[in-house]
Amino acid sequence: MKMILTSLIVCVLQVHGEILAQTITVNQRNANIEQLFREIKRQTDYNVICSADIMETTRPITIVADNKKLSDFLEDILYPQQLTYTIRDKNIIVARSSTRSPSANQKADAVRQRQYTGLIVNEDNEPIAGVNVTVKDKNEVALSDENGRFQISATRGTILEFSHISYQKRQYTLREESQFTIGMSQKQSAVEEVVVVAYGTQRRNNLTGAISTVGSEQLERRPTVSASTALQGLAPGVTVTAQTGAPGGDGANINIRGINSFGGSDNAPLVIIDGVAGSMDNVDVNHIESISVLKDAASAAIYGSRAANGVILITTKRAKERLAIDYRNYAGWQEPTNVPTVTDGLTYMEVFNQANINDGGAAIYSEEDIEQFNAAYAKDPSNYDWQKAILQGSGFTHNHYVSLMANTGIVKVSPSISYVKQDGIIKNTDFERYTLRNNMDITPNENWNIRLDLSMTNKDRLQIAEENVVWNYLGRMPTNIPIQHNGLWSEAWVNRHPIAFIEEGGNRKLHNLELLGNLNLTYKPTDWLSLSGMVAPRYLTRNTHTFTRSVMTYNEDGSEAGAANTFTDLTETGYRYLYGTYQFTANAQKKWGDHHLKLLLGASRETYDEKYLMGYRRNFTYDTYEVLRAGADDETKNNDGSQEQWLLVSTFGRLNYDFRDRYLLEANFRYDGTSRFMADNRWAVFPSFSAGWRISEENFMQPVKSYINELKLRGSWGKLGNQNIGSSYYPFIETLNLGSTAMGGNIHQMVTLSTMANPNLRWETTTMSGVGLDALFFNKLNLTFDWYDKMTEGILLKLNTSQLTGLGAPFQNAAKVSNKGWEVSARYNDSWRDFTFGIGLNLSDVHNKIVDMRGQTSGTLLRQQEGYAINSIFGYQADGLYQSQEEIDNGPTQIGELKVGDIRYRDIAGAFDDAGNPIPDGRITDDDKIIIGSTIPRYTYGANLDFGWKGLRFSAFLQGVGKADGYLNSHYVIPAVNSSAVKEWQLDYWTEENRDASLPRLSITSSNNTQNSTFWMRSSAYLRLKNIHLGYELPKQFFANSKLAGIYLYANGQNLFTSTNFYEGYDPEINYDAGQAAGVSLGGGAYYPQVKVYTFGVDIKF
Repeated sequence: MKMILTSLIVCVLQVHGEILAQTITVNQRNANIEQLFREIKRQTDYNVICSADIMETTRPITIVADNKKLSDFLEDILYPQQLTYTIRDKNIIVARSSTRSPSANQKADAVRQRQYTGLIVNEDNEPIAGVNVTVKDKNEVALSDENGRFQISATRGTILEFSHISYQKRQYTLREESQFTIGMSQKQSAVEEVVVVAYGTQRRNNLTGAISTVGSEQLERRPTVSASTALQGLAPGVTVTAQTGAPGGDGANINIRGINSFGGSDNAPLVIIDGVAGSMDNVDVNHIESISVLKDAASAAIYGSRAANGVILITTKRAKERLAIDYRNYAGWQEPTNVPTVTDGLTYMEVFNQANINDGGAAIYSEEDIEQFNAAYAKDPSNYDWQKAILQGSGFTHNHYVSLMANTGIVKVSPSISYVKQDGIIKNTDFERYTLRNNMDITPNENWNIRLDLSMTNKDRLQIAEENVVWNYLGRMPTNIPIQHNGLWSEAWVNRHPIAFIEEGGNRKLHNLELLGNLNLTYKPTDWLSLSGMVAPRYLTRNTHTFTRSVMTYNEDGSEAGAANTFTDLTETGYRYLYGTYQFTANAQKKWGDHHLKLLLGASRETYDEKYLMGYRRNFTYDTYEVLRAGADDETKNNDGSQEQWLLVSTFGRLNYDFRDRYLLEANFRYDGTSRFMADNRWAVFPSFSAGWRISEENFMQPVKSYINELKLRGSWGKLGNQNIGSSYYPFIETLNLGSTAMGGNIHQMVTLSTMANPNLRWETTTMSGVGLDALFFNKLNLTFDWYDKMTEGILLKLNTSQLTGLGAPFQNAAKVSNKGWEVSARYNDSWRDFTFGIGLNLSDVHNKIVDMRGQTSGTLLRQQEGYAINSIFGYQADGLYQSQEEIDNGPTQIGELKVGDIRYRDIAGAFDDAGNPIPDGRITDDDKIIIGSTIPRYTYGANLDFGWKGLRFSAFLQGVGKADGYLNSHYVIPAVNSSAVKEWQLDYWTEENRDASLPRLSITSSNNTQNSTFWMRSSAYLRLKNIHLGYELPKQFFANSKLAGIYLYANGQNLFTSTNFYEGYDPEINYDAGQAAGVSLGGGAYYPQVKVYTFGVDIKF
């Protein structure tokens, strides 16, 4: 016994001697105690264990220590705060000073106590050492060891509290089970935030790639139906354009760091939802926990052949530790942001009289016509208000979301259901979506984890059969034409009656059903190795029912004027898609000394199967019976069908290494094989390398560490691919044309090949390099800057080939596109007493240029040309308006008959002088057309402001584009063209009395003034108040004795204000058409407008 006691004394003295031998050097002013604990950990071999409750109550400390003994240093910073410490192994445990002895009740409790054993892990299922485990309101304390395990004596029903300097506090109520596992989440500081990356997570301070993250708090409580539009303005370098606010059709174009390709190749980013490729707009924003945008090659290369356009990772919500029920609801209404304001019928008649006189004709409308119109208009003005009659939809919208989170200790489930309904701003249009989801986690023991996710999305969209006609005539219908003649539809504009189309013209119904399953098994044979396998089938159907009904219009005398559609017809189309994702990964990590190594290896197989069927019939006897068999069974019927498949097989890997959390290295690779190319071009390797230097962790930075908390420099290089090129899943082959011909009185079947195939087609490849800087100041101001250089090669072009083959030219990998840009973001957060405040800003720019097209060009108005950006605008340079006949006589020959007040164009197509300036040739021809503008958005930005006081919350979000060009033509902007309504701003046309007019003279027949030119181009830059939010969380005491955990009431406004110099009545994003291969459609304005949304909502938590 004496020997044992002597040994114990020696051990205690040895431990105490070790801490006495440790020294520390610190020079801090007004530092919080957490910063000093981190310095101890950095400069010594000891961890400091202290509960968050203690740290929150300590005062700022000013201390200067130069090689001071650690024991003395601890006394200096702890004793004045009434704190003390004890040493266990390599842990310094901080506690409050206390001289109390156990009470009688506590001693009685000890008799009933039992031993509990637990395991504490982080989000990656890794053990956490040094967690302080206490019995609530008692002195029982335990500490988790290096394997995350602990033992403690307590009684059933007792609450255990878990605290750690780097993790959020947790509580757990003891049950019958004597063994259990506790998960803890890291504190989400600006640099320690855990970020979702490809096939895993990383701490933000260890990232070497360019990744932007968007949290659920930035998405929730906004009336956003399509998740793609919710990203607009939130992430630098991510350009989101939304042309329309149509119910179910407001999905956005997303481009990450510019546009890589043209000619039909896909520019959309890859979207991964919980590890499986999918559609962003099939996810309700209420289900989203976080979104990570992988913008550079370092972060995206591991996705290889589909990552050239960037990657968006969506993580959905999973169950937490406690039982929770959440109900969210909002309801409100929509109205258009912009509608062209048209003049009345009398103005219309006067304008067209003047236009025809200018063209050398007589007045179209006589005085008698004008008097008759005035009389009819006075009798019933509403019969001439086409816009009001069209915009009769309620615009009502509402959303409901219910979720349950439950945890049995072994099984966690989070079933949820969401429902959204939007009524259009025109009648007989709406959108309805149901989304059911259940994420389940099963942890039978510390070695196994099973995830089973199931989801179903059902979407139904209702449109007018010819809805584009309705929007075309919203600002075009002549306002001297009545809507009805004695209760019958008027002849409108050549029998195309938009209101008749809304009421009786048929419908287009789009139905989508998606079923998704995701089974993921993870096995940890050791602490340093985990093996995962995933099987994820995805089934999607899309059915479209288009029923167009013939609607008769009538003349004023009641006689039939005819129908725009001379027959009623029905087209039914059905697509069935089946996706399969099969994946295996192995993760290993090891830490020895100051070295930390992580290795990921994996393999995947992805399959795709698409089937298409179509049926068509017309001449329906009963035009209310909308089924195919009700149509005529004659030669007009039609049908079609096809099937497409592809396969992608891959291996991939990632290596992460860091030294002292200071020097960071990462390498990625992916080896892809696709069925979409011939065997010789089927396989490709996509590597990337990146490095980071956490300058703030260097010793020379320690004097400024209190206000420069994080400073990191990073750089990357990598190669990415794009297999989605061309308009076919098999771009290396050409389809055979099936037909027939008559010879000798007989019909012969024919099979022909009209275009040459190119078996040498291969991937588009994108090589990207970049540098970045991350900084955190005063633990409040976060700053990120990135610069990048991206080159895409192998873009498809049709180059000239010999005509002797008799075949059309094939596509070849020939073009190159460059994107260079920068992006910066900043976020400041602060709080004082009951106030919280935050402001965030982001700004980015990209310079896009087609480097090589082998001397070719494509497009007339929307142009692809070497030396200029993709989707440039092509036309004449306007040079004002002709003010006299002398100017016309001395000017170049232009298009058609010129008159004073017409547009003058610059003559630049002649030879060039010695200085390289063009010498006019006296003629305006197609050779005088040049690139006049660019539709690529430049200087995209976003700004958000958050303010809170007690339960009150206010936020505002602004976003916009600093530089871009837009283009409308024809009757949308040119007065007196196509017999269209006259807009108010179009009255500023040239006359002898109005020579400084903004528009040319009125003319119905002029071909000169309708040419595509800078005259009709406008800046589409804009600033939009995207969202404004005001809410109040009811005080907890209102429902302290109920099952309620919180009630939050709020009001929200979206798209309330837009400042732009674009055409009045049209949204500045109107040219960005997600339905077009190029993503841009110039000239027209026949689209469902953007909408303002006003909503009121409530969140109730149980």
